[in-house]
Amino acid sequence: MDVSTIPVLLQRLDKLERSNRRLKLSGLAVLFGLAVFGLMGQARPLQTVEAQEFVVKDAGGVVRARLGASPSAVSLSLSHEGGRASLVVSGGRGQGAHLAITDVAGKIKGLLLLNPETVGLYLSPVDATGPPKSPRVVFEVLNQGTGGFAFFDRNGVARTLVGAVSDDGSSFASIYDASGKQAWKAP
Repeated sequence: MDVSTIPVLLQRLDKLERSNRRLKLSGLAVLFGLAVFGLMGQARPLQTVEAQEFVVKDAGGVVRARLGASPSAVSLSLSHEGGRASLVVSGGRGQGAHLAITDVAGKIKGLLLLNPETVGLYLSPVDATGPPKSPRVVFEVLNQGTGGFAFFDRNGVARTLVGAVSDDGSSFASIYDASGKQAWKAP
C-alpha cells in the first residue's frame, strides 16, 4: 500500500464512522418513539376525579357554575353573565333539598323545597322566601298528607286557600277579602 492513500483512507473511515453514529442515533430515536407510543396506548382513561369544589369561569373570568360540598351539604349553582347565581340546587341531611331560581338582584322568585316535614313550591314576583307582605303562590304538602294551595296578595294576606286538612281526606276551599275576612267557604 502506498503512503499517499493513507490520508484518503483515514478520511473515508472518519466519514463512515460519522454516518454510523447518525444511523445509531436515528435508530435509537425511532425505538424511543415507538416505546412512548406503545406506552400511551396502555394508559387507562381517568375514572374518578375528586375535589371539594369545581368552578367554571367564562372567558372574562366570571364564575358561571360552581359545584361544591361541605360536611353538611352539597350545592350546584349556575350564574348569569353578571356572576350572581340564578339557579341553585342544594341538599343536606337536615335541611332537605332545594331548587331556587333567583333574579338579577339575587331575590328568590321560585323555590322548590323537599325536607323531612314538607314538600313545597313557592313562587313570587318579589321574593318567594321573603317578606310576608308580598304576593306569592304556595303549594305545600306536609308529610302527614295534608296540604294545599294558597294565594297571597301584595299585602301578604291569604286570598284563596284550597286543600286537604285532615287524615280522613276532607278538603276545603276558602276565598278571603282584602281585609282577610272569609268571603266564601266550601264545604
